[in-house]
Amino acid sequence: MSTILQRISAGDKGAVAACVDEYGDLVWRLASRYLDRAKADIEDAVQEVFVEVWQHAGRFDPAKGSEPAFIATIAHRRLIDYQRRLKNRPAPRGEAVEATVRALPANLHAEVKRIDSQQAAAEFDRLPDDERRALWMSIYGGMTQAQISEATSTPLGTVKTRMRRGLLRLNGALRGYPDTPATETGGDA
Repeated sequence: MSTILQRISAGDKGAVAACVDEYGDLVWRLASRYLDRAKADIEDAVQEVFVEVWQHAGRFDPAKGSEPAFIATIAHRRLIDYQRRLKNRPAPRGEAVEATVRALPANLHAEVKRIDSQQAAAEFDRLPDDERRALWMSIYGGMTQAQISEATSTPLGTVKTRMRRGLLRLNGALRGYPDTPATETGGDA
């Protein structure tokens, strides 16, 4: 019986999804630990880890260690590299941060409570199928954009565009501007 990594190395496309299913939680937990102060970067770091795993699946030798240990070792190395890159990233400029804070409503808590969950659900149901599906896979399924791309056989750029448009539509509809994305973006990526 072949391991998941041996199947990936042999070109079994189904093994990629099996790898994410089997080891996604492990890699996510490691990334959350390593990047606890950079929550926005966790998803990208997890994607980098899996790309590295898939690129080096052929190096896995079950006689030398377990598959989870192999994946955890790759994750450890990649996440250390990611931490180093974050340290070298320039800090956001003061005026950009201040502008973002000024753009938030003063009564943010009241604004969030104002949006009724039934209204949000109704607006979500009104989204075009492709946008709704991509957002559902991300929010409910916990899938990354790369995983959604793989699962739906859709280019990654198209998945990103659909998710962005869906979020813009929801935001606009909940604020009373239902056509926001149509005027902001062109065709599908």
